[in-house]
Amino acid sequence: MTLDINTPRGQESVEEEAEMLNIIKAKNPSCQFFHTPITKASLIDGFITQNQQLIAIYESKCRRHSLETFKNQFNNEWMISSHKLLAGAQLSKMLEVPFVGYLYIVNQVVLSAKITNDKGRFTIPIRFAEKVTSASCNGGIMKDTCGFINLKDMKVISGECQ
Repeated sequence: MTLDINTPRGQESVEEEAEMLNIIKAKNPSCQFFHTPITKASLIDGFITQNQQLIAIYESKCRRHSLETFKNQFNNEWMISSHKLLAGAQLSKMLEVPFVGYLYIVNQVVLSAKITNDKGRFTIPIRFAEKVTSASCNGGIMKDTCGFINLKDMKVISGECQ
């Protein structure tokens, strides 16, 4: 079985995520970002440290849709698999650090949301629903329970979100 990361679209996704992390790092120069292995299906995407201490864990997504598409077709919401949200909340609780989400709308804006506090409790409204969605960056379909975070509840890191 070929990993998504080993396909041309998978490699483009890696490049977009690196671009997003460079933007975030430029806004947070005292933080270091450590990614989980990209060749494995980790339940979170990485760890954020500052002064050699863990300060947060994170989930990140890059989307090629425009802001207009998010507003008109996706109810202005970022969709994340519920199993990733719940695993992130559990790990947040165990490590006693917040769980943060980053959404890069490619070539437009980088948004962030503090998904949980350091007790693993959700800090923003999340709507859960079953959804038929793409199975991976390479396509396919699957049914999944997903969490939906409204973009208006997210902070703009870079770019404009109108």
